[in-house]
Amino acid sequence: MKPLLLALATAVLPLTPAATPALNWSPCPNDGPDHMECATLSVPLDWNDPGGRKVTLALGRLKATGPSQGTVLVNYGGPGAPGVEVMGGRLLSPGSQPFDQLRQHMDVITWDPRGYGLLGGMGTPTIDWSCLKSLPNSGMPTPPTTQAGFAALAASNAAAANACRAQDPTLFDHMDTLSNARDMDAIRRALGQSKVNLYMGSYGGVYGQTYADLYPDRVRTMVMDGTGDHSIDFDRAQDALARDNVARLQRFSDWCAADDTCALHGQDVPKVVATALDDWSSRVTMSIRLIRSGRADFPQLATDLTKAEHGDKSAFPVSHMGYPVSECHEWPAPRSLADLTASETRLTRVDPVLGAAGTMVAFTLACVGWPGAANNPPRPLPAHLPPMLAVGTWGDFPATNRVASRVPGSGWIRHDDSGHELYATGNACVIPLVDRYLLTGVPPKAEC
Repeated sequence: MKPLLLALATAVLPLTPAATPALNWSPCPNDGPDHMECATLSVPLDWNDPGGRKVTLALGRLKATGPSQGTVLVNYGGPGAPGVEVMGGRLLSPGSQPFDQLRQHMDVITWDPRGYGLLGGMGTPTIDWSCLKSLPNSGMPTPPTTQAGFAALAASNAAAANACRAQDPTLFDHMDTLSNARDMDAIRRALGQSKVNLYMGSYGGVYGQTYADLYPDRVRTMVMDGTGDHSIDFDRAQDALARDNVARLQRFSDWCAADDTCALHGQDVPKVVATALDDWSSRVTMSIRLIRSGRADFPQLATDLTKAEHGDKSAFPVSHMGYPVSECHEWPAPRSLADLTASETRLTRVDPVLGAAGTMVAFTLACVGWPGAANNPPRPLPAHLPPMLAVGTWGDFPATNRVASRVPGSGWIRHDDSGHELYATGNACVIPLVDRYLLTGVPPKAEC
């Protein structure tokens, strides 16, 4: 055992006993990782009708190699990413291993969110999401400029949604984050834990924020690794994202001004972006590249922008809505053309280059006309949550840290470079700091 974790093992906060016999762990199916155990858990499809139809969740476990002092529940985002497959694959990748040291003291559990049955059919029922990819709005819709265009967008989105919904309407209507958060609590109960530790990566941070809102007294620790802000008024959160984009573009522009190898050296970089990327989709892609790019990526970004100046925008392809069956329940879509126009105008004042294209407004366009309501909109976290830990790169850290900073005593780990889900992808500096927090409940404040 490494000295740090040996010391921490004697300092962990008292927790409830580990697992109960409620889950029957056994070797994973043939297509599952052989270094994990698997189990299934039956939960209500509609949590408002607990005696009705059930859905089966597939779970994966890295069992503690020593006496278990608690459970870490892991979600990799997506939303909808099959956790068992993702965890199994990442543990076989080279380099520093997430959970490798932590699991000496804790069980590490992940699950495939409802609707996924990738692991030997363990998770049932399922929906084939290729139905979205074959339809026009599988890409990022362009903002309409007329009322007729707004109505056409709503009709197109509804057609795309209903093509998928027809496979299993009841399942489709209950694949939202609220339902998944209630599934998380069912997993906690099945494990026999009074409190749970959460590692929530990327969109999993929305799952985590929703869980904390529903069950604040059941959270012991929560790591949010590169997530969005679902804990404040939507418009205010988008204003903050627009300010983040201004700062990201300025950082890239400053690098280009200082480095004569930059293909745009000596030019007004924001002006180049504004003129060369003159369509909505390429600006959305530009905002994503700014979030994910580090200094090593800047030369290629400058080269791609030079090509875009000459009409070749192939390096800024159409972006896609990730998983609208969930996201359209979490983020309020524009209710009318006037509502959309007001958001675009306000955000362009904040960020004259990327405007609304650099915010969640771009993604909510796919939700205009989507069946069902935004039943889980952003809202403040409850008081008296335990300190959280925000983890992120220079690009995705600001929004993640805004969430954690609203919880007194929370900490942060900032990586001043590119990447995403730093702990889960094996950042050697981040891993021991996160492990220490999950063991002790005391969050660090550190640069990596």
